[in-house]
Amino acid sequence: MAKVLVSMNAFKGSISTKAATDAVALAFEGAGFQVERVYLADGGDGTTDVAAALGGRVEYVSTFDPLMRPIEAPVAWLGQTAVIEMAKASGWALISAEERNPMLTTTWGTGLLIRHALEHGADRIILGIGGSATVDGGLGMLAALGFSITDEAGNASWRGGDGLSRLVRIVANSPMKQTRLVVASDVVNPLLGPTGAAAVFGPQKGATPDMVTVLEKGLERLADITLQTTGVRMHDMPGAGAAGGVGGAAVAWLGGHLEPGAELFMDLENFDARAVGCAVLVTGEGRIDAQTVYGKAPIRVARRFRKTSPEGLTVAIAGAVRDRAQVREAGIDVFVTILDRPMSEREAMENGRALLTQAAAELAHLLSLKK
Repeated sequence: MAKVLVSMNAFKGSISTKAATDAVALAFEGAGFQVERVYLADGGDGTTDVAAALGGRVEYVSTFDPLMRPIEAPVAWLGQTAVIEMAKASGWALISAEERNPMLTTTWGTGLLIRHALEHGADRIILGIGGSATVDGGLGMLAALGFSITDEAGNASWRGGDGLSRLVRIVANSPMKQTRLVVASDVVNPLLGPTGAAAVFGPQKGATPDMVTVLEKGLERLADITLQTTGVRMHDMPGAGAAGGVGGAAVAWLGGHLEPGAELFMDLENFDARAVGCAVLVTGEGRIDAQTVYGKAPIRVARRFRKTSPEGLTVAIAGAVRDRAQVREAGIDVFVTILDRPMSEREAMENGRALLTQAAAELAHLLSLKK
């Protein structure tokens, strides 16, 4: 029977990357297929879980959530490489919908995780910046790393969009030294403008139209100060708008290098060699639509699979599927939705694993009938 490669992304708020991949793989193994599992991460939810699945050692570090409440968050170690998932310290899933307010939410907790990794000898840090609750330009992260960030009166001005709006001066620290920072993100948005951090991600994180205006002005001031101080232009840098400006701040102030998260983890897991001989790829995530085409993990996986198995079949399993023709043209042949009856998004998320397992079993049965 044909060999199948399973590489699922997370169903946000419902099923982790590892759980989704394992559920689909088990369904295919139950139908008699030989299965290769590649745990997929793109810098968002589940990144440290994937690092753990690769044999990483996970430790929990005391830090703070986006509203400065004490929590513990994981740092995964692959040798001397520290894998940090911003979503676990500064993520939108850590706060309620009513609490989402980018004027207050901060990246301070993520900065503390980076500081912990540096203090414990990391020679490389992989920072996944998906799933954040913040639009602070990375000021909280920088402040936690020892940067002086102040307003006109010389008072600290790093917390959330409020601090960003009062920003006048940044005095850099040099925390990275010999440590290489890789920023894993599949977002290509610039810092400013109609496709920038405030306009696109602000409303998703609770910003009103008035807040978006304030955030945009603050980010522009940050970009101007950054250019004057470091010589790095964040304004229109592709990816600088990721995680509300953390992408740009990490490059300009910490010497970071932006890399597509899915590509980075596929390389870590030797994806190309493991895809050889597989006739079918099964990938997917919570929602497949036109945005998927712009570098999201399932498309990146499908394109990599196509290079090693040009005659292979690519299948995406998702909670919701839109824009099929556009996504099919980008590299996915067949779409399967996990919904088996009309239901609310909440019901689908609460029953995500069972619905995914059922859909995968049905797909496996269908493919097993092919002679």
